[in-house]
Amino acid sequence: MHYDNADIIFVDPCYFVKNDEIWREYCKDFSVNKSLDKLGCSQGLCFAIGDTFKNLLVCDDGTEIGAICSDSYLFGCFRLDEVLDYNPNYAQDMEQCPSSFIVIKDFTGDVFFETNRERINDESLPIITIIGKGSKNFKSVFDE
Repeated sequence: MHYDNADIIFVDPCYFVKNDEIWREYCKDFSVNKSLDKLGCSQGLCFAIGDTFKNLLVCDDGTEIGAICSDSYLFGCFRLDEVLDYNPNYAQDMEQCPSSFIVIKDFTGDVFFETNRERINDESLPIITIIGKGSKNFKSVFDE
């Protein structure tokens, strides 16, 4: 997904969805990057991350950007303005729970979610890595 000078938010969409009916009807779509318009998003990525996921977003130099938080095992990257236009009440939730999302301001570049099989505790699991290339380069990693 390409963004031009946008504030982007990394968040579990269950945190800002407006009602349970939308969540019940479209949750499976969201897990495979479909029906994001039901979340008010014209631009974004959303996928199921499973119960084992890379839980930190870091810059290429290793500087921590923030922790990844997901209650529904879904995670997405969206334009912050679209999320807040869709659900203005989420701004208050953001103030009350600042550790439940990550915002990168004025991002220009590409964000993609890459799935590879990785060996974790003697098991081969599909693990998503979030990668950003552009005005800020970043990726998701396991917190050691």
